[in-house]
Amino acid sequence: MRSEEATLDSSIASRYNNVHPPFESIMNSSTGIRLEPAVAPLLETAVLQDLVHELRQPLSAIESIAYYLGMVLPPHEDRAREHAGRIRQLIEQSNWILSCGLRLTGDDTPMPEALDLEEVITQAVAVRSAAGEPQPQLDLDGDLPLVQLDPAQARALVENLLILMTQNSSAGHPLRIRTWKDGAVFLEFATSTPGHRSEASLGAGAALSVESARRIVEAHAGGFTLHADPGTGIRVQVVLP
Repeated sequence: MRSEEATLDSSIASRYNNVHPPFESIMNSSTGIRLEPAVAPLLETAVLQDLVHELRQPLSAIESIAYYLGMVLPPHEDRAREHAGRIRQLIEQSNWILSCGLRLTGDDTPMPEALDLEEVITQAVAVRSAAGEPQPQLDLDGDLPLVQLDPAQARALVENLLILMTQNSSAGHPLRIRTWKDGAVFLEFATSTPGHRSEASLGAGAALSVESARRIVEAHAGGFTLHADPGTGIRVQVVLP
């Protein structure tokens, strides 16, 4: 058993040796891997990145199968078609959770550019609408100044909050997206869905989603708040300088 553990430890060390140059020098052959505090987070990041990559492949295959089933199932098989659609939703949710978790482990220093925030919003909404997702109610200012945002991180922020808030909205409590200016640029995602008291009640992946969004906003010197009230619903507000 010990020899098998040593072999596994050596395999892990070899695979992630590029994370930190002196990784091999801190190996202990009798007890396995012994990590110095400064090295452990780097290894954890590399392992998580690899895990996300490996999980996306089977998820993609399952998504293709679910899509195929949705195409070939007879129209009268309502229950089966509903299940196939539900599988696709769960796959999207899983990919979203993986993306949020991966973003939290990275050290992506933003490279801001002058950006049209409302264009980012409308493009993200159009992509999701084309995929059959509910169309949110848009109340955009129409005359916002350009904001300094890293383009990739801006898209990730909007897509992240769209998924989070869509899964907590419904036909009776639709998602509303609003922008306005008042000394700064404001972006708000809101729904009147009742019963929520905190981000912990917003479903699987919500904590990762909120923390990921908060980090992106704060990295651009902005402010992020989430308010959940059992009576009035959920509101996420982003303030950008």
